[in-house]
Amino acid sequence: QNTQQYGGRPFGVGMLVAGCDETGPHLFEFNPSGTVFDYQAMAIGARSQSARTYLEKHREAFATCTLDQLILHALLALRDTLPPDQQAAGLTPLNVSLGWV
Repeated sequence: QNTQQYGGRPFGVGMLVAGCDETGPHLFEFNPSGTVFDYQAMAIGARSQSARTYLEKHREAFATCTLDQLILHALLALRDTLPPDQQAAGLTPLNVSLGWV
């Protein structure tokens, strides 16, 4: 019903998909409205604005970073999204999972 009437919020999920082809790396955001955006760096979800701010501030350096440096940037951006009651504990194996392909 929500997706069939004007003004209803659609059900769905936001998703980031990364890939690489002959023109270089790409990061796409897919959102529930059906729109797709191409980014160089992006964060979505609760409290993601602080992560986007970090990524925008450091975006120029990403092209020359090693994999380990890129992972560090991702973790630093993620750290900025922690709610105030978790900031003292920081990022731990209990609240972060990391993977890459």
